[in-house]
Amino acid sequence: MDKIIDIKNLIVSYKNLEKRPQNILPAVNKVTFHINKGEIYALAGESGCGKSTIAKSIMKLVNPNQGEILFNNENIHNIKKGYATKVQMVFQNPYSSLNPKMKIKEILEEPLLINTKNSKDKNTTLIKEIIEDVGLEENSLKLYPHQFSGGQRQRIAIARSLILKPEFLIADEPVSALDASIQAQIINLLKDLKKKHHLTILFISHDLNVVRYIADRIGIMYKGELLEEGETYTIFKKPQTDYTRILLSSSPEIKTKK
Repeated sequence: MDKIIDIKNLIVSYKNLEKRPQNILPAVNKVTFHINKGEIYALAGESGCGKSTIAKSIMKLVNPNQGEILFNNENIHNIKKGYATKVQMVFQNPYSSLNPKMKIKEILEEPLLINTKNSKDKNTTLIKEIIEDVGLEENSLKLYPHQFSGGQRQRIAIARSLILKPEFLIADEPVSALDASIQAQIINLLKDLKKKHHLTILFISHDLNVVRYIADRIGIMYKGELLEEGETYTIFKKPQTDYTRILLSSSPEIKTKK
């Protein structure tokens, strides 16, 4: 299969602001993995293990100390134009990721105004299509984020991430702030959108029993390192490390359709 993301020997460190003797804090340590076009690849592990740092590196929000990230076989730092239209991200907290002073139509239109030269009518058509795709009514466009529930806000955030029709979507803990029943709805929505929009998705979560329902393959992170990876079925049936077994035993099962 063709690779859409290929991460090679990635190292990312942060400066220690407390100025202790060891002034460098390693967040990601020599991580190598790839994501095939059309699949959902999940990174799982506890908070602080480096999952989100990898996501930020792919988004070019963090500069690696070493290694490289390829997007369609090209180093992402050599892609000067159009990268933002091809790679998008859904953030964890739907309450803080949307501008409370903007109506939903304005939130969805902003990426189009910045990245395209579409006509106003074309933008309006795209906005109506994407809000319908995420399961919300057209009259939602006239409202503000505070007028929606957490699950509805996350649907809006997903719509914003897809408005530019990206090839690759990063979903960084997109359901962790939601209750279990809403988690299942958002997971199923992402699976449906993947098929409809021909997406490849990197799904990040600390909960293996969430990613089991959405991921084709899973990578297990611990203290900045990739401990193991494999097909979802294999990870659950034959985990190779004690840490993976702990993750499996500590996550309450949620119910959702396959």
